[in-house]
Amino acid sequence: MTEKELMKVENTLPEDFDGIFYFSNYSDENFVGKWDNKEYVFPAHTMSPLIIPNASLLDIQQIRKKLAKDLAEREYHKGPQYRILLKQERNDDGSPRLSSFQKAGTYSENDLVELIQMGLRPLPIKRATVKAAAGIPLEQKLSKDEEGRIQTRVVKQGQGLDQLKKKFEEE
Repeated sequence: MTEKELMKVENTLPEDFDGIFYFSNYSDENFVGKWDNKEYVFPAHTMSPLIIPNASLLDIQQIRKKLAKDLAEREYHKGPQYRILLKQERNDDGSPRLSSFQKAGTYSENDLVELIQMGLRPLPIKRATVKAAAGIPLEQKLSKDEEGRIQTRVVKQGQGLDQLKKKFEEE
C-alpha cells in the first residue's frame, strides 16, 4: 500500500476516534437496522455503540453508513416531500395513476444527505439490542421423503439442469 493510499485509510477515522463507532437514531421511534441476517434495534433519540465482532473497523464504518441511509429513507418516506412525489403517481384515493404522461416521483441520495448525517452525529448513548432476523431455515425449504430425509437428485454427466428440473416437476 502506498503512503497516499494509507493516508486515505487513516483519514476515514475521526480525529477523536476512541475505537468504537456509534450509530445515532435521531427519530421518534426505535429503528431496526438489518445486517448479516441480524436485526439491530436502536432506541429512539439515542446513540448506540456499533460492535460487530467479525468486522474490521472500516467495515463497521461502512455498515454504519448503510444503516444511516436506511434510517434516512424510512424517515424521508414519512415526510412532506415524499408525499408530494407520491401525488404525481397516485390518485386521491391512493390508486396508481396510469396515464402515460404522468411520471413517477423520484428522489436522489442528495435529498437524504442531511438525514444520513443525522444518523452519524452524537446523541445520548444507549446500547442497541441484537437478535436473529426472521426467516425460514434452508432445511425447511427443501423437500423431504416419507422418512424425513432431504431429497436430492443426481445429475448425470451430460445431463442439463433443465432436464433434471423437468423430471423433478413431473414426479
